[in-house]
Amino acid sequence: MIWHIAVHPDYYRQGIGEKLLQEAEKRAISLGLNRFEAWTRDDRWVQDWYEKMLFNKVDSYYHIYFEGNEMKDRIQSTIPKLYLVNSFTHYVGEEIEQFKTSNKRIHECVCYEKYLNII
Repeated sequence: MIWHIAVHPDYYRQGIGEKLLQEAEKRAISLGLNRFEAWTRDDRWVQDWYEKMLFNKVDSYYHIYFEGNEMKDRIQSTIPKLYLVNSFTHYVGEEIEQFKTSNKRIHECVCYEKYLNII
């Protein structure tokens, strides 16, 4: 799994990220690994970059943060005297629009994978 590939903003679009990925691929292959998995959020630029690097989108789900009134009629405690203030959730359904009008913080988490050419 790729946790981070990052390039300082002063050096964007110079091929550095691609070179980092190529080196990671070489090292992974030398270790006998056959695939990479990379997760990102709903940043179209980053998703396009992974696709350009020959990763395929294989999965996604949503992070939804509920705060205060956003939880009303959605998330409640059944434990006496336990009051929910915030909630961090994963939504795997298809009807995300139901949350977009009342929640400020919704992020799609996207999984990409790339199979490596083992020699």
